Amino acid sequence: MLVYLGIYSGLALAAVGNYSRRNTLFFALSGIFLVWFMGFRYATGCDYYSYLHRWVTFSPSDSLALLLQSEEAGFNFLLGWIKASGLDYTWLNVAVSAILVVCFIHFARAHLFAPLILALLFPVIIVQLGMSGIRQALAAGFLMLSFNAFARQEKLWTAIWILIGMQFHASVVMFLPIALLAGRRIDTVRVGASLLIIGPIAALLLGARLDTYEERYGSGDVESGGALIRYALVFLPVPFFIFYRNKVKTVFPDVYPLLKLGVLIIISLASLIFLSSIALHRLNFYVFPLSILLCVYVGAIVAKRPSHGHWLAVIGYGGYSFLWFLNSGHAQSCYIPYENTWLM
Repeated sequence: MLVYLGIYSGLALAAVGNYSRRNTLFFALSGIFLVWFMGFRYATGCDYYSYLHRWVTFSPSDSLALLLQSEEAGFNFLLGWIKASGLDYTWLNVAVSAILVVCFIHFARAHLFAPLILALLFPVIIVQLGMSGIRQALAAGFLMLSFNAFARQEKLWTAIWILIGMQFHASVVMFLPIALLAGRRIDTVRVGASLLIIGPIAALLLGARLDTYEERYGSGDVESGGALIRYALVFLPVPFFIFYRNKVKTVFPDVYPLLKLGVLIIISLASLIFLSSIALHRLNFYVFPLSILLCVYVGAIVAKRPSHGHWLAVIGYGGYSFLWFLNSGHAQSCYIPYENTWLM
């Protein structure tokens, strides 16, 4: 536990008050370290052995056309390419980690408070997703790039990044409708009504996998509790955004439409509390980046000094991570102790 909390603390200490978007040295060093830390892990992450089994049993298609027609062809192509190169399983995790880190850094550097955004990604998106469910992590990484395109009002690239993410985890396609909203005035009633369908669609798309998730993650009660706690963390900045929305719009007009969209998506996911806790568990990961943006932008406004508001976000995510390691059976069995192939 101390390894993870120590890394998070180091990133947070380097980030709070460091508000330049460039920070080339910070992102270069952080990126290299994260690729090493995530990619060369050994028996770390709850999906480590399931992907190892997939690696062992995977047989690439002889035809590129057939491969591209397969479900989630991007991951199969990556898997086949690394295996055909004669590399071992570790290098699949290294390649995935490198792609993820590039996505994370591009997402962060598109915004103010970029180092803090990367730091807040660590406890959940990097550790719980990027070091476990690597297919969904890749989809989430490309979804982050689509959020950046949305903020730039680029409909085509918003759609392209989501479609690329779909090649790694099909569930991300449910966000494709946001491409139509890029560059348009975000009308709460119209957009809110359209986003309410995300919850039922999520349950439908994930329906075929629910039995697998139930088996993998344990009893429904356990998963329901974890999903609800993570959703509470995702939802945390929403009331503050609603209260300070006019000030946010005045101070950060360029990013305001994306933040407003994020609030509507987060609220719409509440329906999954009653439909499927497993689906809520999966969808939480997709909306965490938007919640983190809300934390950093709203946090810069709620206090007299931006750093004071940002420390509240750092403490919130740090407290969640600390309690997760103390109380989660998955954390104890899948992440502790941390092992790395370089240290064995």
